[in-house]
Amino acid sequence: MLNTPIRPMGIGRILDRSFLLYRKHFVKLTLVMLILYGPFYLLQHLLLYQEAASASASILDQIRNGGSWQDIVTSGAAFRGTSPDIDVWKSLVFLLVLFPLFLLGMMPASVASVVHLVKAHLLGEKVPGVGDMLKKSFRRFWPLAGSTALDGLIVLGMYVVFFFIFGIFVIVFALGAGLSGTLSGSGMGTGVVIGIIFFILLTIAGLLTGAYFFLRWGYYLPIVALGEDSIGLSRSWRLTRGNFWRLFLMFFVLIIILYLFQAVIQLIVTAAFGLGLGAQLLLSLVSILIAPLGILSYAISFFDLKVRNDGLGLETMIHNTINPSGSEQLYQPERIEPALPRVVESELPNQLEEQSLPREESQGREQQEAFLEPDPFDPFDEQENQQALNKAEDREPQNQNEASQKDGKPEDSDKKNE
Repeated sequence: MLNTPIRPMGIGRILDRSFLLYRKHFVKLTLVMLILYGPFYLLQHLLLYQEAASASASILDQIRNGGSWQDIVTSGAAFRGTSPDIDVWKSLVFLLVLFPLFLLGMMPASVASVVHLVKAHLLGEKVPGVGDMLKKSFRRFWPLAGSTALDGLIVLGMYVVFFFIFGIFVIVFALGAGLSGTLSGSGMGTGVVIGIIFFILLTIAGLLTGAYFFLRWGYYLPIVALGEDSIGLSRSWRLTRGNFWRLFLMFFVLIIILYLFQAVIQLIVTAAFGLGLGAQLLLSLVSILIAPLGILSYAISFFDLKVRNDGLGLETMIHNTINPSGSEQLYQPERIEPALPRVVESELPNQLEEQSLPREESQGREQQEAFLEPDPFDPFDEQENQQALNKAEDREPQNQNEASQKDGKPEDSDKKNE
């Protein structure tokens, strides 16, 4: 299964996962490509279809009709030599409207859709449907289109500079070779050989230079599609640091595989149906079916770069778990109830008991406890309090006698007067 924690992958592992994902999600990928690429290929053939192609019979028909191989080769050469009339306005519509729309809109949207599918699969999330994939991709339509236009302008400017320098070298070398040939006719052959070798080396250097910058900046689309950056060129440059030759070899092997497969299919279709409109549409359908393989390898290699640079594998192990059956399941940490502190735990029964008592009873209890509790601020001790109490008790009878004597004196004086 592909939903195991992500680890750094080699070229073979990336290609293997690409073919495995292609087989598992073939229907979704095909529908997405048909929706995004189908109208472009259809309009392209309707605008640029050449009527001369319909007149060419298939190779099988020519063999069935008794044609010799010489006639077949001659008819093919005659067809290649024809120059049918091309509608200039249709060509302008294709170049100025249809092709930019495909390059800036449909192509980035297809890559973004596949990136969301690969991300969901690798992280153990629910794989989105066709509608959700398209919705997520078009949600970032303008950043994708803008970053693609910027990347295209940069690459185009670099190629213009390269061909300008290349042209200067060719002119200088041609002048030098002509001058040396004029001075010594025997050195003319050596100068031509050196010129051819120099031309080949310069061409290889130019292709490698273009491939270098194309790969170093080429991973901006997944970054923008996932909302990590609005342009993504600088982050792509950082992600691909130290990985150019590995990526170059991977895409070189992938291009060879896809090119050979498509060449065989094209040979079979051309031999069976010729070069008519039906055959061209069938070849376009084959191109649409093959396109997800390249995009899948591109998307998986992007997540491999994130594992190597940003530690995506550790993040996956934290947020994703795999059950024994191998089905996809999101990681849900176990819920742990917080333990109460000891102070709160010991005071909790007393608080509950106090809350259960009636309000009046609790108030009376508080008053009784306050009355029985010794006053910490009393300046006298217990002995002095007891002595004061005894003195007070001794004084009570004396006070009563004095009161009675005072009450009796007026009565005696009255009796004497009588």
